[in-house]
Amino acid sequence: MKSFNPSIKIKNICALTFALLTLTLTMPATMARADSGILDPLDKTALKEGTVDGASLIERMHQRATALRNYSFNYKMKVFKKNGSVLESGSFYFKKPNYIRLEEKGPYKKGAVAIIGPNTDGRVKAHLGGGLKLFVVDLSPDSGLLKSANGHPMVQSDFLSLAECLKDYEQKGMTTVATAAPVRVKGVGKSVYILDIKSGKTDKQLWKRIAVDPRSYVPVQWWDYNQNGNLHSHAQWQDFLADRSLPDQLFTIKHGSSAKKQLLEMQNSNDTVSKNKDNKTNKS
Repeated sequence: MKSFNPSIKIKNICALTFALLTLTLTMPATMARADSGILDPLDKTALKEGTVDGASLIERMHQRATALRNYSFNYKMKVFKKNGSVLESGSFYFKKPNYIRLEEKGPYKKGAVAIIGPNTDGRVKAHLGGGLKLFVVDLSPDSGLLKSANGHPMVQSDFLSLAECLKDYEQKGMTTVATAAPVRVKGVGKSVYILDIKSGKTDKQLWKRIAVDPRSYVPVQWWDYNQNGNLHSHAQWQDFLADRSLPDQLFTIKHGSSAKKQLLEMQNSNDTVSKNKDNKTNKS
């Protein structure tokens, strides 16, 4: 019969206790590393590892935007000002060659509609919402009345214009940095590329940050920073639909009729015509 050695038991207990303590201490660190896999878009220094020059991503964005024939999306924007924030939302429709319909849903410029269409000769037909919604005005595309809440021209909100802005930043010598692959980002429902535009002599000041869809290569979120390095505005794009049927009639001012309502009316009219044709065919 083996004799009992208490020192061996004590050593085993100490070893087990140490192992459990080590596991307990390392679990939060492991969880933290898992959580850190989700990029915080408001962390200006988030892009430290696994980045590449942003030129290639910008070029792909430009190519995809150039290839789009027509599309629509909904958008939301929040602009941060000293006296509070300004909220903007609306719907945007685009059709080649350069037809645009923008509808402001508010609160910023609620009810305003701006149109560039086949009969506007490159100018903008608009009614400005509120008490002026019954009056159609003829405006230059660079009119101050056609600015988004963050100061960007409304009629340059199409994806090609935005991609050309990014190319322009490159030509001005700004630094562009992008993630080498799609990453998870806090507040974005899918993995995306992150593109940073940096300005300043040291190329360290974040000026723009864009979340880019890895399939369509259109922006899904966009953060603008001011010269002081503070967040100026945050924009989001939703419900993007490409290559949908958008008749020329949509790009005209029609009082009290939203694009959504017009498209529904056109669809119902087409369905009625198709049904009548079927009835005539059956009778014959």
